[in-house]
This record gives sequence, C-alpha cells and structure tokens, in this order.
Amino acid sequence: MDPIAVLQNRIEQLEAKLGLAPNSIDGQQGDSATTNLVNAAQAISNATAGHEKLSEAMQMATELNNYTDPNFVENMQQNNMHLREVVAAEPVIQHHCHCMHRCKQAVPVLESEAIQQVPHMQAQVDKMHAAAAEVKAEADQVSQGVQELADTCGTAASDASEQLANVAQKVEQVEEVKFPKRRNGLD
Repeated sequence: MDPIAVLQNRIEQLEAKLGLAPNSIDGQQGDSATTNLVNAAQAISNATAGHEKLSEAMQMATELNNYTDPNFVENMQQNNMHLREVVAAEPVIQHHCHCMHRCKQAVPVLESEAIQQVPHMQAQVDKMHAAAAEVKAEADQVSQGVQELADTCGTAASDASEQLANVAQKVEQVEEVKFPKRRNGLD
C-alpha cells in the first residue's frame, strides 16, 4: 500500500474516533485534516518546484502570522514608539557615527609605537613628577627665605633711612647753632 494512502487511512480513522465525519464534495473531502495536509503539501511542492516564489510565500506567511497575532495592535504601537525614539535620537546617532569614524581614522596614531610605550613610560613619568614636586617644595622654601630676607632688609633699610634722617636733622640743628644764618645776607 502507498505511504500516502496509509497516512490518509490513519487520519480518517482518527477523525472517525474523534467524531469528525469527512464531508465528501466532488471527490475531495471538505475541511478535514487530510485535505489541509494535502493542500499544505501541494503548496510546499509548488513553492519548491518554482511554481510560486518562495520569498513571497514566506512573506505572506509572516504577514499572516503577524495579522493573526492577538497582540498585533499592541506590537504595532510599540514599534511606532520605537520608531519615534529612533527618529528622535537620529542626531545623536549621527554624532556617534561621526565620532566612531574619527576614532577609526585615529587608529594608526593610537597604534603607533610611541603610544604603545606609554604604559611602560608611566613609571618614569611618575618619578619625574615626584622629583619635580620635591624641587618645587625646595624652591618654595628658598622663595620663602628670600621673601623673609627681603622683608628684613627692607625693615633695616627703613630703620637706617629714619636714623639718617634724624642724623641729618641733628646736623642741621648743630649747623644752625654754630653757623647762624644771616638775616639779610650781608651779615
């Protein structure tokens, strides 16, 4: 017996047990499982034989699946919301793409030997920073000392200036006593 006939016989027995009586219309059964299987087999055969375009059949199957989905409206709303988010983020996405392009252009520089040596040179740079900090601390101390010395010298110069002014005033006083000024210049 033919395998298809065996399968059809089994399906008919199963339909009979379930109480689904096959309706015979023009030699074909009505809406039975066998008819549906034969139709599906014929559709697959046609698609694979090139009678129909497989991509169109797949698209139709996907659309049929989408349209029969009970969450179709909700999915469409979510897709529209996602679309609006993407459209709103378009300038940011373009900016990121531009940055990525610039990064891609910078790859040769980033892969240069000098840049590759940076991690190895970091220890030396750290030592140099520490040495520079010590030198700066010493320079600050010297600067502080110079400032204190300048203040001391300034105070001493100010005191000396005052003392010289006092001495000059006393010299004038002594001169006036020793050499009085003439009143009319003829004395």
